[in-house]
Amino acid sequence: MPAALAGFLALAAAMGIGRFAFTPVLPLMQQQLGLSLTAGGVLAAANYAGYLAGALACTLGRPQPKVLVRAGLAAVAVLTAAMALLPNFTGWVVLRFGAGVASAAVFVGVSSLTVAAGSYAGVGAGIAVAGLLVLVVGQLAGSRPRRGSRSGSSLRC
Repeated sequence: MPAALAGFLALAAAMGIGRFAFTPVLPLMQQQLGLSLTAGGVLAAANYAGYLAGALACTLGRPQPKVLVRAGLAAVAVLTAAMALLPNFTGWVVLRFGAGVASAAVFVGVSSLTVAAGSYAGVGAGIAVAGLLVLVVGQLAGSRPRRGSRSGSSLRC
């Protein structure tokens, strides 16, 4: 049972943050930073392309599942947090791609370690928790445009 719980938590973190947290954050980015729908689509596509590249890369050689999970979780956290520190659209595309690669590494690693343990519920739990966190943070922050932002024009693709 510890393997199932570890897999559940790893998938919740990697998928909830690395892949699906962007969905509920997008409206806040549009409102506060002027991110266009096209730019949001580019960021989402970069993440999915990274996920595909990461999954394909995991088929090469003999990756160690525990290394994939640990390195992937660390990378997801660092790359996602870096978006808040880098107010540059091109940089965000690179970071979202990298987070996709890292999410795929976690998924492949967890799948290898817990294939019979039933940890896949972690994906849904991660999506739910990420959505709730964004809702709470958005409410606490007041969801209003930042001072100095030009609503509708600053981060266009």
